[in-house]
Amino acid sequence: MEFTDTELLDWIGQLNAYLLQRLGAREMARELAQESATRLLKVMKDGQEIQNPRAWIFQVGRNLAVDEVRKRLPHAVGLEWRSREVDPASVEEDEHLMGLGGLEVPRSEVLRIMPDAMSRLAHNDRGYLDSYYCKGRDFEWIAKQEELSISTIKGRLFRARKRLREQIVHQARQEQGQW
Repeated sequence: MEFTDTELLDWIGQLNAYLLQRLGAREMARELAQESATRLLKVMKDGQEIQNPRAWIFQVGRNLAVDEVRKRLPHAVGLEWRSREVDPASVEEDEHLMGLGGLEVPRSEVLRIMPDAMSRLAHNDRGYLDSYYCKGRDFEWIAKQEELSISTIKGRLFRARKRLREQIVHQARQEQGQW
């Protein structure tokens, strides 16, 4: 599919806005949006036909963002609960606030709360989160081990993340005045 320079610039702007909303880091969002567009142009120059270039750069941008988060944090959710301790030196001065249940919670507080929130989850919920985020198992692997369908595993993982978030929000509300 052919597209104009104006269309490409519009897609880059849209992708930049999307990534900024997801990452909360202006410079990183801009760089990832530009990298996505550069990759689109390269694969098209190499002769690969892209049916929907806008969707393609959004998918590449999202994948690049996930890779960046994974480089900086131990797993895709961005919460370091595996370590059970947070090294204060690892938290930046200008720390990012995370929107949780109507609260703006400093990332360091979310990291501090994480181990306790994880321990309050049901054993199965902890197991799904650990397998997927810490051990890097994919849905197929977990489904095979649990002798369940992939869609069942996806649903259980979704609900486990939701319950973890609820635990974090509950504890953050109780401790709100302390940070």
